[in-house]
Amino acid sequence: MVSTAVPEAEVLEEKMPESPWHNKNVEAVKELLEEVVAKIPDAVVFRDLFFRYKGKHYAPDLAVVIGKTPPLESIGLVPPAPEDGDAPVAIIEVAVSPKSLGEALSEKAAFYAAMGVKDYLIVEAIPSLPMRLWFCSLAKGDEMRRVPEAMLESLGVKVWIEGQKLRAVDREGNEILSPREALEKERQKREELERRVAELERKLQQQT
Repeated sequence: MVSTAVPEAEVLEEKMPESPWHNKNVEAVKELLEEVVAKIPDAVVFRDLFFRYKGKHYAPDLAVVIGKTPPLESIGLVPPAPEDGDAPVAIIEVAVSPKSLGEALSEKAAFYAAMGVKDYLIVEAIPSLPMRLWFCSLAKGDEMRRVPEAMLESLGVKVWIEGQKLRAVDREGNEILSPREALEKERQKREELERRVAELERKLQQQT
């Protein structure tokens, strides 16, 4: 159990304004993450919600909570009416600079471990550099390390980087796509089918 309760006299500082690059990458991961948890009962994906534990507080880029969640009115940079809730089962930070990566690997990792988070994933998305993953199973007491792929047991999903995108499959190996990617895949299938039909019609015309 993690307390997100904040004394009335205390005001949480707002997160620093996001860069367009950071926002773009967080939103891309969020779209995929929401598809991942779509079949998990009582699972909610939060963005930039402060979690407080033993006098400290951080607002991770993305957090998945299963079970008792903070009320909708508490979502935002400074929760106006927070209450007790379960610790996130998984947290994902998107690091777009060496400084933010360092913070995610050190003090944030320690905070999330103490808070009771099970899986902690960092998507390193520094501009002009290849995207990379850092992961640890906090529930198992693992140390954070750079990995080619990561299995988030709490969500039943394996993730990896392909090009500059985060990819995911479930336990059965079924690919998980964001709604945008699913539509694009369907469009490509439709265009390929139309191409084959046109090619078949051309061959039939040549035979007559």
